[in-house]
Amino acid sequence: MKKMIVVILAFMLMLAACTSKEKNIIFTATIVSVSENGIMVTTTDDVGFDKASVGYDKNFEVDFNLIEGQTVEIEILPQIRESYPVQVTAVSIKPFENIQTGAAKYTKITAEEAKEMIDNETDIIILDVRTQSEFDEGHIKNAVLIPDTEIETEAPKKLTDKDAKILVYCRSGRRSAEASKKLVSMGYTNILDFGGISDWNYEIVK
Repeated sequence: MKKMIVVILAFMLMLAACTSKEKNIIFTATIVSVSENGIMVTTTDDVGFDKASVGYDKNFEVDFNLIEGQTVEIEILPQIRESYPVQVTAVSIKPFENIQTGAAKYTKITAEEAKEMIDNETDIIILDVRTQSEFDEGHIKNAVLIPDTEIETEAPKKLTDKDAKILVYCRSGRRSAEASKKLVSMGYTNILDFGGISDWNYEIVK
């Protein structure tokens, strides 16, 4: 009888331990800064803090670039080290656009479609993502230059309206696609990639 009671008590203790186990916390945040060992974020979610220093769990892996200004969904371990900002450990970070739509997307259009938009619409931004020397050799009229390698740092300064219609081009189409992906991951909502200036059969200026 005593043995039976001991077994029952042991089972109840094990069950209580399982049910009281703390769960990981998931919240949406905006990246403020990025370092080798983690990121600093702010959040308006109801998680008990508005700013956090996010380190990485030993098994943490991320398959996209973490960029200042980017909105992400973070899953952290339940242990929160009290300080300001609080210190937490991430087990997963995902682009917020992927959570909303299944994938961060931009629209691929032709040079002809881009030309029609430029001729008939206002408030369009034409973005050249080539180098300065390529731009100087010839570019589309009124184009803004931000080399692909500088998108993360320069776009927030020069492209302040994240809902503006932005037409992106480069020389052959490779860099425009890469730049478009970066812009979408940073929260820009109306990105149209029309490929390379090599396919642009219209006026260019120097």
